Amino acid sequence: MKRYLLTVVFLFVFIPVLLATHQRAAEITYRHIEGLTYEFTITMYTRTSSPADDERNTMPIFWGDGSSEEIPRIDFYPLGNDISFNRYVGRHTYAGPGSFTITVEDPNRNNGVVNIPNSVNVPMFIDSYLVINPFLGYNNSVQLLNAPIDAGCVGQPFYHNPGAYDPDGDSLSYKLVVCKGAGGKDIPGYTFPKASDYFRIDSLTGEIQWVNPVLQGEYNVAFLTEEWRRGVMIGYVRRDMQITIVSCSHKPPVIITANDTCVVAGDSLRFKTTAFDPEGTDVTLTAFGGPFEQTVNPAAIYPDPAQGNDTVTTFFSWHTVCDHVRLKPYTVGFKAKDSGFPVSLASFKTVNIKVIAPKPQNLTATALGNGINLEWDTTGCKNATGYYIYRKNDSTAWQHGVCETGVPAYTGFKRIGQTDGFDKTTFRDDNGGSGLSQGIRYCYRITARFADGAESYASGQACASLKRDVPILTHVSNNRQDLTKGYAYVDWSKPVELDTVQYPGPYKYLLYRADNASNGTLKLIKTFAGLNDTIFLDKGTNLNTETAAVTYRVDLESETTGTIGSSQKATSLHL
Repeated sequence: MKRYLLTVVFLFVFIPVLLATHQRAAEITYRHIEGLTYEFTITMYTRTSSPADDERNTMPIFWGDGSSEEIPRIDFYPLGNDISFNRYVGRHTYAGPGSFTITVEDPNRNNGVVNIPNSVNVPMFIDSYLVINPFLGYNNSVQLLNAPIDAGCVGQPFYHNPGAYDPDGDSLSYKLVVCKGAGGKDIPGYTFPKASDYFRIDSLTGEIQWVNPVLQGEYNVAFLTEEWRRGVMIGYVRRDMQITIVSCSHKPPVIITANDTCVVAGDSLRFKTTAFDPEGTDVTLTAFGGPFEQTVNPAAIYPDPAQGNDTVTTFFSWHTVCDHVRLKPYTVGFKAKDSGFPVSLASFKTVNIKVIAPKPQNLTATALGNGINLEWDTTGCKNATGYYIYRKNDSTAWQHGVCETGVPAYTGFKRIGQTDGFDKTTFRDDNGGSGLSQGIRYCYRITARFADGAESYASGQACASLKRDVPILTHVSNNRQDLTKGYAYVDWSKPVELDTVQYPGPYKYLLYRADNASNGTLKLIKTFAGLNDTIFLDKGTNLNTETAAVTYRVDLESETTGTIGSSQKATSLHL
């Protein structure tokens, strides 16, 4: 009788637990709606044959701010191979900026997971991280475009690429982590899957590489896809996924495609991708990634999918536009899947594509006074936020490479300024008001700049040297041996290349001085009529070059047309 009662208790307690187990994989993603409101999506992959699969019409989610909610399931359908797709969606508004860890814990993890001891009693825990920071801008999480539904063979490589796409163009990195259980704690006794060579994730592409599985069974692994903006980690998504390994001997397909490349916005990019199966079975070739997710001019492959026996080919095609310009390259992933038995094997290849804004055209440099005036045509992209100006002494033969944007430091150019606005295409270089130097050939290049830090290709080079059309200060000194007393002796040379047609006379010099008494501000102290009077003994200030310096500047004006230009500043000797 006691044995019968124990059997009944076992049936009532243990069997419902087994029937409830169904969780294979899951992740939480989010997108910004407006203000402090975000929409969250829980994506789960469950066992179709489990009775619990039909019952989870809502899922509890914790928002990371002390509140929680049951959100509804809005999608539910079978994917084949005893796997169902589930999608739960809900919105939440936060009270203010901060860092939030959004979590979901579900008790129905699958039974019999090889690398999780007593997995039937270990919940599945997933989380995502959200930073709301007005200085970094609003953030949308990565979207994982590839479902974790592929299986593998003992002794053959297994690959999985999540197909992470970041709508904001943030930098992504990937790392393996320990699967978590109750309360978000690492599962005691968890081990990474055993491999004959290695089990790892590519930190740049996100591809999981298991070379090679040694034991058949079901395994769970987890990894983080982290988002980085301006050197700050602003979010992550954790995927916990199950991998089924069976006994089989066929090899995964092989993919041959293009190398990483760049394209000018407005141009089209087209290349071929081929996949073949070493065993000659049927192959299906598909593609995924950011270019296919664009709302304007998305990319496509033809045919889609490419299917056939042994070898298949598809052509990637993308007509790019200025909206596609961004700092980070787009990733296009190709997935080839065979029709082997008892499971299909998959392989992946990625191609990085950088979309670059066209260079500004028709840059000119014209010397005027103590500076050089620059003008250029707008870039072809109206979403540019302005332009960077680069300068170098003397010319160079440098030309940018195919994927080289901006003006690298090794060229000798230095960034000296910027303009704000797509149509702001003029700039005066007068060395920040100090004036450029005579006898130097100044060369310039321009790039268009964008909100995320992207730059266009560099413009062609334009060079100019100052004309001798402004006065040049040649002498500023104390006229006595006693450095604590005396007057300032100031002289300058005449403008010998003055364009008297463009700037007709009469002319005058204006002498400015800055000293301790003026708090370093240049003030007009003397006006000279004509061009011949170029010497002045400044008795208005008692020089003391032991403790202070005095600075001068001479301006040239036409009484007909106005200011022509200024000399560089010159300062008395300060010991």
